[in-house]
Amino acid sequence: MKLHCHPISPYARKAMILSRLKGLGIDEVTAKADGARGYTDGANPLGKIPALEISNHTPVLFDSSVICEYLDTLQSPILAQSGPERWAQLRLHALGDGISDAVYNYRYESVRPDNLHWAKMLKRHTTALEMAVDALASDIDALGTPWTFGNLSVICALDYMSFRAPHIDWKERAPDLMAWHAEFTAYAAYRDTYAYET
Repeated sequence: MKLHCHPISPYARKAMILSRLKGLGIDEVTAKADGARGYTDGANPLGKIPALEISNHTPVLFDSSVICEYLDTLQSPILAQSGPERWAQLRLHALGDGISDAVYNYRYESVRPDNLHWAKMLKRHTTALEMAVDALASDIDALGTPWTFGNLSVICALDYMSFRAPHIDWKERAPDLMAWHAEFTAYAAYRDTYAYET
């Protein structure tokens, strides 16, 4: 199998972490700068990462949640197959992805020339991020430790927020969330995929 990825992407990073935690030995292909055929050189028709090539006879998987669900089935699944626990984990995973979406959209809007900034949209994304941090902090016991299908996405999203939306000091805003997050930094799969040094 071949995973098109780059650790700066929180979507690709969660797939990288899950693969490493499970010891799947997947070949990681580092995405190059965006070009005419996107970050995956055409492997994903949308040109986005992550993208997972399973075999020559299977269509390439894309969308990070789909890829993570597939990888989870390969060995000792952590996502329940049915029932309330499954939906609780999928909800957390979606919340993490939503945070990453809001960070990406904030970043995209904020790096445009000043005269093109849309203040209302910047405020909208900032508010969404603040509300998401507050929601995580208010239900911190549901996040679980060490790695669950839900918190895999949340961890990557929080790191991405620190990198691309540092105006939101989520660690100051939610110290219990910061303490929870710190537990994950001991894992090699976390450290070896962390690419946000400045």
